[in-house]
Amino acid sequence: MPGAEYGQFREAARTALTRERFRVAPASDRMGVRLEGPPLERSDSAELLSHGVVAGTIQVPAGGTPIILAADSQTTGGYPKIAHVVSVDLPLLAQCKPGSRVTFKEITLAEAQRLQLEFEREMRLLAAVMTFTTFY
Repeated sequence: MPGAEYGQFREAARTALTRERFRVAPASDRMGVRLEGPPLERSDSAELLSHGVVAGTIQVPAGGTPIILAADSQTTGGYPKIAHVVSVDLPLLAQCKPGSRVTFKEITLAEAQRLQLEFEREMRLLAAVMTFTTFY
């Protein structure tokens, strides 16, 4: 989903985010998944004050190389946020190894909420099946 500073990025950067494939960099860890790919340039270079961030936030430092904040990320940051990875996809992101390819698709808040509810329903169903299954 678009981030708070999405509109501050050049049109080419916003287009590249959803059309290009990014590669997970070796420098990735539980703090953040660093991506290699086309630089995402802002049209506005003003400094930002530190603000709250969450896992899934895609921040873009001055060099234009995006970082997706992961499970052990900080709680505040000052880099512009171009987008957010929806929470239902964070477990998939956590499994990406260096060299993995990542692509993004823009969705609405309503779609993200629908996906989360569907995921929670599937997990409840799985838990119910596991409760009534006997393993030998």
